[in-house]
Amino acid sequence: MKQIDILAIGNITQDIIKLKNDIYYTLGGTSFYAYKVANKLGFDLRIISEISTDFNIDKYIDNAKVLKQKSSKSTVFENIYVDGFRSQNLISKPGKLLLKNFKKKLLEIKPKIIFYCPIFDEIEYSFFELFPQSIKVLNLQGLLRKVLNNKIEKKHKLPKLDFKKFDTVILSELDTKFENALKISESSKIVCYTLGSKGVKIISDGNIKHIKTINVKNIDETGAGDVWSTSFIVFNYLMKKDLYDSAYLANISASLSVEGFTDQNIATYKEILSHK
Repeated sequence: MKQIDILAIGNITQDIIKLKNDIYYTLGGTSFYAYKVANKLGFDLRIISEISTDFNIDKYIDNAKVLKQKSSKSTVFENIYVDGFRSQNLISKPGKLLLKNFKKKLLEIKPKIIFYCPIFDEIEYSFFELFPQSIKVLNLQGLLRKVLNNKIEKKHKLPKLDFKKFDTVILSELDTKFENALKISESSKIVCYTLGSKGVKIISDGNIKHIKTINVKNIDETGAGDVWSTSFIVFNYLMKKDLYDSAYLANISASLSVEGFTDQNIATYKEILSHK
C-alpha cells in the first residue's frame, strides 16, 4: 500500500472560456487544479474522475495519477466573464462516480488527506466513508449547483450532509450566503468562506477572522477558488503551518494565479513567500 499526500475526488472538466472577444479551451475542475497546485508545491496527489473514452487525459496529467471511471462523455462547462462577473453553462455531464468502480484501486493507496471536490454533484455519498483515519476536506461548490436551461444556478439550501465528517469545509460567497457558513461551523472544525479579491473568512472554535489578500492584475480568475482550496490544504495539513497563516498564504497563491490564464500562473512556494 502506497501512502500519498492527497486524494482528490471530483471530475476533471473540459472548459470553454469566454473573455471579452477571446474564446479558448482548457481543462478544469477542482481536481485538475488541485493536481497542478500540489505538484507545484511538491506534494503527491491522485485524482478520482470520470473520463470519456475519446479524451486523451495523458496529454495533460501523468496517467498514473488518475483513477478513471470510463464514460461516453465528459463534463463540459462554458464559463463566460463580463465585467468581472462569471456566468456558467453546463454543456454535458456524465453520471455519478461509483465507489464500486474504484474499490480495487483504492486498496493500493493510503491518503493522508481526502479532498472531496465535486464539480456538479457527481460524488456518490459512500465515498465520504472512505479511509476513516484520513483528514477530510470538502469543497462544497459542486453540491450547491443546479441547472436551469443549461445555465448553472445556485441552490439555496445546503445538502443534507453530516458536516461533522469533515475536518474542513470550504465554500464561497459566489455560491452561498455567509449564514450557511456559520451553520456548517456548528459541526465542522474549520469553515473557510472565500471572498475572491477580498480574501477569506475563517470560522474556527467559534471565532471569525477575515484575512485579506494582496492586490494583483486580474487577467483570468478561472480556477482561483480551486487554487485557494488546495493551497490551504497543503499549508495547513501537510506543511502544518498556523491556521491563519495557511489562509493568508492560500490567498496569495490564489491571487497570483489570476495573473495568468487558467493554470498557467500557479505559483511555487518560493514565489508565494516572496509576496508575503
